Amino acid sequence: MSPYTAFKQILLTESQRHPPCPTAEEAAAASKSTSKAEDDDEPAPAPPSPSLLPPSQTLALSLSRIGTPTQRIISGTLEELASLPEEEFGDPLHSVVIVGKRLHPLELEFAGRWCVGGENGDWWKVGKEVYGVERESL
Repeated sequence: MSPYTAFKQILLTESQRHPPCPTAEEAAAASKSTSKAEDDDEPAPAPPSPSLLPPSQTLALSLSRIGTPTQRIISGTLEELASLPEEEFGDPLHSVVIVGKRLHPLELEFAGRWCVGGENGDWWKVGKEVYGVERESL
């Protein structure tokens, strides 16, 4: 599977776990349909977990052709990685790393060497605002 396809599938899955916030009209309609579902004994869909980060706030890395002269490492948010053209990654994909709840400053700095957008990429902003990791002064 190409990295491009992998990130598109991850985003699809994440969008199902993190649906957009409904408008007032949509919430009212959902309330009515939930009442009908209860009447029909159908289970209501589970709400998204508050502990899951949306793709725009989830850091990840793509590693392709590791150990070869043409290896490629790209880091960024899931949203950024999924928006890159397939040519940016190259085949074959060796690993996709999705950062968990904690991030060490050394990990932020190391993976930041290959982040989408360079010094102005979301990698640094999300690392600080979401993961609570500041860049180390060199």
